[in-house]
Amino acid sequence: MARAVLAGRGVAASVVIVWYIVFSPGESGSKAQWFFGAVVFGVALIALWQTIAIQRQAAQNAAESHERLRSQLAAAEERSARELALTRSLHQTEMEAQRALHRAEMEAQRELARVERRHLLERLQRQALVEVSRAVGAHTQMLALLWDEGARVLRLEDRDQREQAMNPIIERIAQVVNDFAVEIDNAHLLIEDEHLHRALQHVNEAAVMAMRVAEEVHAAVIDGHEPDPNPIPPVQRLMYKRATEARRLAWDLLRAGLRDSG
Repeated sequence: MARAVLAGRGVAASVVIVWYIVFSPGESGSKAQWFFGAVVFGVALIALWQTIAIQRQAAQNAAESHERLRSQLAAAEERSARELALTRSLHQTEMEAQRALHRAEMEAQRELARVERRHLLERLQRQALVEVSRAVGAHTQMLALLWDEGARVLRLEDRDQREQAMNPIIERIAQVVNDFAVEIDNAHLLIEDEHLHRALQHVNEAAVMAMRVAEEVHAAVIDGHEPDPNPIPPVQRLMYKRATEARRLAWDLLRAGLRDSG
């Protein structure tokens, strides 16, 4: 709009000047001077117009450049924000994955420790029952030895001699009973199943009964008479039976545990 106004004014001024120079009265020299002045004035107007146009174009270019820069900065900020959000999201996802992996590893370690503990406990339980069975065997053997030794000692006429001969064997039986009690206590500490606890208690009750029988045989031999019928075989069979029941129950529990874990 400004360019059109300036151009119009320049054309109008040029027309007026030309008309004045050509058609106005006066000398040619004076007209030439006016013409030169008019040319200078026109050149000045054109220069002014070009200057204004250049300034306006420069201002417009600057405004456009500023707008482009602002848009580029806004786009860069938006891109940076997206990249930052993506980076944070990736970091969060990675951290969550690491935490999940850590939890899984810890759970796997706990499960492995639980399984290893269970296997160790089962081995210890089996060994404990084996030791109980050995103690039962030693106890029954000592009962048989007591009976055989009693039959020999009964041939002695003197009561003091019989007592002196029987005391070592009854002391050995007492030691075997003590060893048996230790193995039973160890088994109770390792075993968790209540049914197996009761089975071991039944074995212990049979061992206590066997000890009473041994004391009765010991006293009878010292007094010079042989118990009739022989009370030792029934109590031996009872101890073997109770120990066998405990072992069978332990193996059944072990097989059931293996099936459950499988």
